[in-house]
Amino acid sequence: MKQILNKKTLIILAVGVLVLGASFFVLLNEYYKEKQKSENKLVVKKINSHYNKYVKTNKKTSLYKMENGKYKKVMNVEKDVEFTLKDIKINKDTKYFKVDGFNFFIKYSDVLKIDKLSVTDKRYKNYIVFNENVKSKDVVRLYKDEKLVYTLYYNIDLPIIKKSDEGVYVEFNDELYLVKKEDISSIYNKNNSSEEVLEELPVSVYHFIYLHGDNECKEAICHSEDQIKSHFEYLTSNNYFTITTSELKLWDEDKIRLPKKSILITIDDGARAQNFIPLLEQYKVNATLFLITSWYSIDTFKSDYLEIASHSDNLHTPGVCSGGQGSPLKCAPLEELVADLKTSREKAQTEAFCFPFYEYNDHGIEAIKQAGFTMGFVGGQKKFKKGGNLYTIPRISFRGDTTIDEYINAIS
Repeated sequence: MKQILNKKTLIILAVGVLVLGASFFVLLNEYYKEKQKSENKLVVKKINSHYNKYVKTNKKTSLYKMENGKYKKVMNVEKDVEFTLKDIKINKDTKYFKVDGFNFFIKYSDVLKIDKLSVTDKRYKNYIVFNENVKSKDVVRLYKDEKLVYTLYYNIDLPIIKKSDEGVYVEFNDELYLVKKEDISSIYNKNNSSEEVLEELPVSVYHFIYLHGDNECKEAICHSEDQIKSHFEYLTSNNYFTITTSELKLWDEDKIRLPKKSILITIDDGARAQNFIPLLEQYKVNATLFLITSWYSIDTFKSDYLEIASHSDNLHTPGVCSGGQGSPLKCAPLEELVADLKTSREKAQTEAFCFPFYEYNDHGIEAIKQAGFTMGFVGGQKKFKKGGNLYTIPRISFRGDTTIDEYINAIS
């Protein structure tokens, strides 16, 4: 009897141990499941901390292409390069984000969230592409503002948008990049565009603008707010591209192609010129202010739509030389002219100059050349023909009583 009881006890104990063991393993399994869930949540949280519609690289890294189920490196990307990401559903196995606009991927850990993309210059989208393509070598580097941005481990074959002494510019990831000569394999003809290009450029000139309620300006070269608005409305409604002086020079040198409907808007002196700014910004047209830099502060004319160029520092003085209005550019000592002009050029950070009173001669042209200017603007009431003299660029001036039809006839 005693032995039977001992056996029963052992059986009961064994069963108890088995039950406890099974319960332990169940609890342990649940523990590890919960632990794994928690760890997975932390992983997803970490990945999500890098994901956003807009990101930038946090170090020099790479972009990858999916081939046969594997990620293959196709290019290097420098630090602080911005991207837009595709919408994706993130899980614990997400290792790469897909870049929008590319069929490429980037490691999630190599990017940081940003609120929005930086505002970049898209003016090149107004240029007419050359009927030429560039083929690169098997490894090609892309530069922006003299800095390396991408190193591609494959060749490209893209339309040329802009040319320079260093190489050619192409569009890549919705930005303009330089391909240097050492990375170019060949350039060949290709019919990229049949759009009409500019051959003669109208350069308009204004002086003083008076706004509604201001009737003090009585000169013939005073312009009402309504007159300027009518001009700008015509330009915008007819898709004119309002260029800068540097774009004029690039166009003349065959480094960019401009659309047939292009114009350079200029303003002289500086008096009342700040009144143009709200209208430039309203209509989103660009203009160049030839400023007498010792008379007016450049800070008065800050606007993304207004380029500052030189009308001399303090040479807008009549009666100094004989003939016409007597501009000092015609006869004053060369060293005095150059000193003034250099001061003005450095203040305005420009290579463009407008002759006071539109008066010039070989002496004045030599002065602006020695001062470092590459362009000189005058009068003339005609368009500037491509290949003309960049030191005597003609402009078309308008009076306060110029009608809109006269304006259209002059620039068309």
